[in-house]
Amino acid sequence: MYNEVQKRYRSLRRPMLPPGEHRVAPSADIHQKGAPPLMTDKDIEILKDLSETHNITKTAQRLFTTQSALTKRIQSIEQELGCQLFIRSKKGVILTPISEAILPYVRTIQQNLSQIRSLAANPEGELSGTLQVGVAANYARFQLADVLEAFIDQYPKVDIRLSTKRSPDLYQALLAGEINLAVIRGEFPWAEGDIVLSEEPVCLVTRDEMDEEALAALPFIDRTSDISFDVGISRWMNEHKIRRQSGLQINDVDTIMQLIRRGIGWTVLPEICLQNFEGVKKPLRFSSGEAFIRRTHLLYRPDYFRLPQVQAFVETVMNCTHH
Repeated sequence: MYNEVQKRYRSLRRPMLPPGEHRVAPSADIHQKGAPPLMTDKDIEILKDLSETHNITKTAQRLFTTQSALTKRIQSIEQELGCQLFIRSKKGVILTPISEAILPYVRTIQQNLSQIRSLAANPEGELSGTLQVGVAANYARFQLADVLEAFIDQYPKVDIRLSTKRSPDLYQALLAGEINLAVIRGEFPWAEGDIVLSEEPVCLVTRDEMDEEALAALPFIDRTSDISFDVGISRWMNEHKIRRQSGLQINDVDTIMQLIRRGIGWTVLPEICLQNFEGVKKPLRFSSGEAFIRRTHLLYRPDYFRLPQVQAFVETVMNCTHH
């Protein structure tokens, strides 16, 4: 597929001109007074959304426009830039190599525009603007409601765009600059803004009291998590010589807990997931005596922290965490 894209890209990278028109060398007055801008902020949004959806219909729905209008505007952008950005196929839209190359700059432009609007909208008055935040699923399930209630009550004019995902996905979104900040569970390499919100024990979870021999006879119910958590589980099992039976891979915590209550297997979960569980939950320790813990981090990029709404959200999260 990539070779096909490269071949089509090489044949299409020159500017596409309407029938009857000929290519001319650029003149010195190409940016003459009255000429339209090369790209608008709406065009930036189109390129970013289409790179995410790879689908004309979905992008049109997101941007509240028609497919024909969107297609026409994409063609205009390609003519203005003098290259093809997308290849239409039966499976959707494919990004050309040059489109992949400019995408990071497109995201940066969109972020800068958002910051400009936020600062302009709130020179000294009531807080407003847009807040793009990602929250780990377990934090969202058990603690997010308190944070949002407090934030919305104090800053009703801030437009919150919230995504709830797995921590590894949020980390990637933060690296790509797709969100302003993220509440993440687990350990990730991050050299910028990092606030540890909480530490909690990781527990062995069973319906009844069990020794290590009994555990080995039951399936281990696993779930997809970040590498640091998986490494911790493997370390604890190895130290206690517990071999995993061919187990179950389930990502939904509620489903896992239902199985545990029926005595179908056992698992290892952070304490935050066990608030309403009445079975056995034992905090784990490694052979060194060190507690197996799970941290919740608030990660942010310093350039976004200049935005008043980001500062306000960080303060609200910390207040709700420490109360």
